[in-house]
Amino acid sequence: MARFAVLLFVFGLSQSAYSQSWKGIDASFLPEMIDDGVVYLDQEGVEMESPRDWIAEQGVDLVRLRVWHNPSPGLRSSWLEVLQEAKRWDSLGISLMIDYHFSDTWADPAHQETPAAWSGGSFEEVEASMLCWLECTLKALEANGIEPALIQLGNEIDPGMMLPHGAVSDGFGPLAELLGSGHGAVEDVFPNCPVAVHVSNLEMAPWFFGELADAGYAPDVAAVSQYSKWHLQDIDGIADAVAELHETAGIPVFIAETAYAWTTDWADWTDNLWWFGDETPGYPFTPEGQGAYFNALQAALDQLEPGVCMGWCYWAPDWVASQGETSSEGSHWENAALFDFDWQALPTWDVFDGP
Repeated sequence: MARFAVLLFVFGLSQSAYSQSWKGIDASFLPEMIDDGVVYLDQEGVEMESPRDWIAEQGVDLVRLRVWHNPSPGLRSSWLEVLQEAKRWDSLGISLMIDYHFSDTWADPAHQETPAAWSGGSFEEVEASMLCWLECTLKALEANGIEPALIQLGNEIDPGMMLPHGAVSDGFGPLAELLGSGHGAVEDVFPNCPVAVHVSNLEMAPWFFGELADAGYAPDVAAVSQYSKWHLQDIDGIADAVAELHETAGIPVFIAETAYAWTTDWADWTDNLWWFGDETPGYPFTPEGQGAYFNALQAALDQLEPGVCMGWCYWAPDWVASQGETSSEGSHWENAALFDFDWQALPTWDVFDGP
């Protein structure tokens, strides 16, 4: 009965409030790339005076920014950096999605580490610390006149978050409490801002959000990652899975992370994640194949009913090989970025300005 009531409530929201369909990017690497001396070129090979201005001009309408509590050595994305980036993008009229990892480092299905500053506390103490930090950071946005379009609580939280406190191995109750409390903190500062919860793939998402609803919590948006390398390959199958998740969970779906490689070559000595055999049939790893893949994905999503899918966000289009061609600590993603090895914009940027 509790799940039914939750689903009725969020279904009403999905039909009225969340008809937006974004074509966004996760630009969390951009400050680091610029500091490393990367000079991005447009599609004609002309140096960009302002990469952010150029990106906005391409039709990108949402920028996702990750934030870590106290970033581990070698990492960026501190709150101060994210706030500065939020100001820059907001000034360009770009909607913002803030991605709270609730960790000092990468949070994903294999890693959900509690921030070191909170790790010694009880569940109640960790929850209180999370809420205090969340409230302070959101109020900093508010003080700067910035209202985010989406707040994401947790990143790919398949096993839960801030383990062991929010682990789902013994049930979804603790995770539901943490997310419910965080959702309340967002509503206190930004009552009209939807809250998203993010899992790693579409196929397990109906089960996850069903269990979460049974435990008494449902977000406003079901956020998922969808990479053909690890997840569904068939593009029509992706659209079908989005529709199934929407029907099952009763809330809009947002593909918060996606990408596609444009080559199998390397620009540095850092192992790349995309390789031979990861291609979706019919879409080779070429600049043209990358663009065709996203045109096809957009066309498939366009066939869904309004309110089903809130669009997609390209992950790390900016993460080029910035450390030099012999670096073993450079980019794992330069062959799936939206710039080539000369840092020139690829044709896939045209997708953002399409219908």
